[in-house]
Amino acid sequence: MKKTLITLSIVSLLTACSGMSTLKTENLEQKKVPTWYLEHADVGSEMTKWYKPWDRAGMYYAVAEDVSPSMEMALKKATLKAKAKIADRVNGEMNNRTTIKYDEKGSPSAPVAIASAQDVIVNLIAETVLRTYGIEDKMIVYNPELQNYRAFVMLKITKTDVDTLAAKFDNNKQVKLQGRVAGKTLDETADEVLKQARQ
Repeated sequence: MKKTLITLSIVSLLTACSGMSTLKTENLEQKKVPTWYLEHADVGSEMTKWYKPWDRAGMYYAVAEDVSPSMEMALKKATLKAKAKIADRVNGEMNNRTTIKYDEKGSPSAPVAIASAQDVIVNLIAETVLRTYGIEDKMIVYNPELQNYRAFVMLKITKTDVDTLAAKFDNNKQVKLQGRVAGKTLDETADEVLKQARQ
């Protein structure tokens, strides 16, 4: 009976240990980056069913990494960054404004010129519903020197879902544009016409 209890204790201890994972570690001199993170493709295809290898779905991929003293927060921040990259590819809007300013100060006979230039690029990601993503790969590394976790994440979403998001974005954009006449909203134009009719 005693041998059976000892054997059961050892088996349960080994089973408990086999369910745990050991995190990879890094230090300041040697940082680890997964190969899939550096060599990922932005688009690709995957089998939809194991028994139909010819049936493939187009996929979009995005990777990101982030650090935090909390392992959960590092993973969450990396996931959000990857989601933002996919949303940017679908609904990103780029604006650019260049301003050049030239001023002169001083007396009329000896003015001093001051020139300045500014180039502002704004990348706005429109409101996007990104529910259908999946985590393709992830890796978490612990740095004992900095006492933080670095999370690497690769997300994927099907091309069908991306096309649906893009069509919805384009439709919403078209509705907003149609609601404007000569730079004014439909309500502003209607108010202007009514005011003119009353005069």
